[in-house]
Amino acid sequence: MQKISNKKLQAYHLEVVQALTAIGNPSFGKAVQQDRGSQLEHLGIKFPVLRKRVKQGFSFYELTEEQILEVWDYLWQTSPYGDVLFAALEYYASIVKKEVYPNLWSVMKNWSKRVDNWCHSDGLSAIYSRILENYPEKVYPQIIKWNQSKDEWLRRISLVSLIHYTGKNAVYLPLNKVLPLVSNCLNDERYYVQTAVGWVLREMGNVYPKEIMKYLETHIENLSSVAFTRAVERMNVKEKVRLKELRLRK
Repeated sequence: MQKISNKKLQAYHLEVVQALTAIGNPSFGKAVQQDRGSQLEHLGIKFPVLRKRVKQGFSFYELTEEQILEVWDYLWQTSPYGDVLFAALEYYASIVKKEVYPNLWSVMKNWSKRVDNWCHSDGLSAIYSRILENYPEKVYPQIIKWNQSKDEWLRRISLVSLIHYTGKNAVYLPLNKVLPLVSNCLNDERYYVQTAVGWVLREMGNVYPKEIMKYLETHIENLSSVAFTRAVERMNVKEKVRLKELRLRK
């Protein structure tokens, strides 16, 4: 396959930026950027509006799927605009729900390096979770590496990617694939790692209630208040009270 020239890739970037700028709100973008602590400039586009514009299409949608991935990869790796990255996520979020192309992982695993905020982290993790379901032998070893990293966002990605988001289509890995990664992050005090710890425990509790309860009891003194609150938020009052009392006794 012939590579797309840099000049053409830059033209596609300009096309996307101009389209997104036209529907953005600069003051809202500044507020979003500040709220997320991102180094990327945000154009200020709400997700339903962005989703609609991405579906509407760009000129490079006429290319082959491999070339489209090449374009989005270039945009992800080089754009100074957070909304361009969100556009790439929106494009692939709908695709991976139906089919995961074999070449996606080799390209998209490198997208993790540019993540600097929870929103890009979770959007990318949602896609990774789909690829993980289809190609566990390729993806899970990388998840382990990210889990062992000292980078806050790679650690969050390593946890959030383990589960498709909640609902009837949720997919769960076996406990022995999930809990060691959770345990490795228990002492990481960073907020976005801890919320991920709690979220994974909460979601795993939907299918492994007894085992997760046992895990919470065993690790109760090592759980941060942030992780604990998230982990128990959907439990009944009786269970919450019992665990809180156990926590106080430790």
